[in-house]
Amino acid sequence: MTSVADHPVLVDEDANCGLRERKKRETRRAIHRAALELASDSGMDALTVDAIAERAGVSPRTFFNYFPAKDDALVGADPDDDVDRLRRFVASRPDTESPREVVHALALDRVAGLELDRELWDMRRELTQREPAIGLRVLGVYARADRAVVEALTERARAARALPLDDEFAVTVETYAALGAFRAAVRAHLSGSQAATFAELVDRAFAIL
Repeated sequence: MTSVADHPVLVDEDANCGLRERKKRETRRAIHRAALELASDSGMDALTVDAIAERAGVSPRTFFNYFPAKDDALVGADPDDDVDRLRRFVASRPDTESPREVVHALALDRVAGLELDRELWDMRRELTQREPAIGLRVLGVYARADRAVVEALTERARAARALPLDDEFAVTVETYAALGAFRAAVRAHLSGSQAATFAELVDRAFAIL
């Protein structure tokens, strides 16, 4: 598993969601960014909820509407929203696509989202390398996201036809294999070992798969 700390970003959703929901996502990102900037500038020992709230331009009360603690702000994930967005992404894909093809499309979408704010991604990556406890929490985010994708693809296949248990297992195996290919592309991109763009590495990983 890579140390990069990020959760799936569906790049078109913010533009399509309602104003209230978009403002909530912007506030969550602002708090997340403020926490990462403070941790990068001053270290974890100096990080407080009050300092994060002040830097993000919100009240401490608003902070707690989005995150239960400062470590959660560093991770930045919203588990319920992340799962919902992943499920909507899977539902938006053509029924003719295989699990591997759906995950490939999801991986490219995620790469596009990361590239929109490379500075934020770099801060997350550096923090998880420096703070193992935060890295472990990020692994939990990845695991929840992976389970959500597997469950959504299994449910989609089940709805399309009555699946025997062996066929459900096949969907699960194919999906996890595709997710592993994406993780390999992330690792190669972070290491700088390949002369290719991030998206090109994703395409190469899935071609090998």
